[in-house]
Amino acid sequence: MSGLSYWQYFRKRRGNMKSETIIYWVVSALKPFRRNKIPPEKKIRGVELYLRGLSYRQTARILKISHVTVWEAVQKLAEAVYKPKILAVKKQRNFIAVDETVIKINGKKRYLWAAIDVESKEVLAVWITTVRNWWVARDFILVVLKSCEGQPVFLVDRASWYKSAFKSLRLGYLHVTFGPRNSVERWFRTLKERTKRFWNNFRGKDWRRVHRFVFLFAFWYNFVRIHSSFGDPPGDVTEWLQEVMPQLS
Repeated sequence: MSGLSYWQYFRKRRGNMKSETIIYWVVSALKPFRRNKIPPEKKIRGVELYLRGLSYRQTARILKISHVTVWEAVQKLAEAVYKPKILAVKKQRNFIAVDETVIKINGKKRYLWAAIDVESKEVLAVWITTVRNWWVARDFILVVLKSCEGQPVFLVDRASWYKSAFKSLRLGYLHVTFGPRNSVERWFRTLKERTKRFWNNFRGKDWRRVHRFVFLFAFWYNFVRIHSSFGDPPGDVTEWLQEVMPQLS
């Protein structure tokens, strides 16, 4: 590669890459797909179309493959991306918006938690829980802090569980109704725009698949999907790969 390292080469090309090309590089690094008669390029294209909003069957018709193949490709990539459980690399972060929203899994109410770096717009963590209270909020915040250097200020609504959680952790927080905290609410809207195709009611016997899908969507949002504010994804996938690859070896 003309003397360039793998990561330098990727970073040099990243600015002109299409979304499916970024996914291709991630697939090349993580190797989630087993070899069979379906070319990996079709599986990558299938994942890309599905995350953009098409159904499994619509994607399958376009690519002339089975919808089961598309489903398996999405599940395999979701498992590979989720394995290190890292959505964003550890760095200095100043303000983080945290919120939760109601979703349904097989008709049952669940709570989806998310945290976003207000400045970079990166999703730092996502969680799905059966309850919401200060103990769950505290554990979620501890996960968020794994992607932070220093002591960021958290922006939250006036839910009682946040006050108790931050008090127990001795962390700074602000009650914010509008403005900067809207970044996490916008992300929820983006996710629900994708999931409205199945009426925001996730189906599946294994709820962990739902969690991995949400994690994969957050990964897509961070490193593949172009953000309208700055014409690029919020995060740098090369940094992410450099951080997670040692954990997977």
